[in-house]
Amino acid sequence: MTVGICQTQFGIPFPLSLKAAYHIVRASVAWAPVDHDEAVVFEQLEKFYGLASRYSPLHFDPTRVAEWEFRYFDDHRRLSGQPDKAELRDTLTGLHGAIFGLSDDEARESAEWRLAAMNRVDTITSNASTDVAGDWARIEADLQRCYRSIARHLEGRAAPVAASEAGANNDYHFITRWRVQATAEEVSAVLGNAPDLVRWWPSVYLDVKELEVGDERGIGKVIDLYTKGWLPYTLRWQFRVTESNYPYGSTLQATGDFNGRGIWAFVERDGWTDITYDWRITADKPLLKYASFLMKPLFSANHHWAMAKGEESLKLELARRRARTAQERAAIPAPPPPTSSSPAIRSS
Repeated sequence: MTVGICQTQFGIPFPLSLKAAYHIVRASVAWAPVDHDEAVVFEQLEKFYGLASRYSPLHFDPTRVAEWEFRYFDDHRRLSGQPDKAELRDTLTGLHGAIFGLSDDEARESAEWRLAAMNRVDTITSNASTDVAGDWARIEADLQRCYRSIARHLEGRAAPVAASEAGANNDYHFITRWRVQATAEEVSAVLGNAPDLVRWWPSVYLDVKELEVGDERGIGKVIDLYTKGWLPYTLRWQFRVTESNYPYGSTLQATGDFNGRGIWAFVERDGWTDITYDWRITADKPLLKYASFLMKPLFSANHHWAMAKGEESLKLELARRRARTAQERAAIPAPPPPTSSSPAIRSS
């Protein structure tokens, strides 16, 4: 059930949904003893919400949400059986606000309905319920009201596109979000040098060649790529840069084993840059196209794995470029390598 919630509520693909479920279950188990280790609980919550934020269409701060979730754990235990649970209601208000981007006024109604459901669950688990079946039905109704309230406040806003596959069986739409401590110019310098991907993002890019340079802004640049992820198949494709908003992003058109477009967008805030990659493609490689009903979940998981390695590799590359001495640079770990099943690089 926990794996299913990770997939449906936060869009975390299999098999990473297993890892996310492990973190939330581990947090609950660590919390169970009265003399629990708070650091372990918070660490697991933060890891869970870190994964959730990477794949969810919602845009939230994993650490801030983990703090509210930790406070919820504490309030729920401390106030169990107490008639006045205003403090728990306020914590739920903060938690819903942090996850869904709502103000306290907007989140309060959903928190009240969720608290009502929780009180009914406590009545059942304490054997105080005189109508268990009826109470479970009322719990379901309370939770429906809770999420309808949230949905009502989200209606009319610019809805984020789910970071998941959509449309025909071989159509995919992914949205990836990274956050790095760097300027937009630093990020552009790394991501804009396509042939260098082989060096700093080797887990995915096996061979990259620049076929056309493009104009002074890079528009018209054509790149030929040979890539793979953790699955034992490779992809041959090209992209052409069609728009440039240096240093805040660019748009590319992809052709080959898949066709579509990708949009990089960089937003710089207080020494950090929020990176969004919007990738909408149709997979035309025969294995992916004609066995899409089998391959779609695997192809999606493969993409998410590749982008997670990309974020890890980018942070290492930025650290390497900022190193002030050869000794500092040598202390930075190498980027994640290709999986052991990666094939040899094609000949020119």
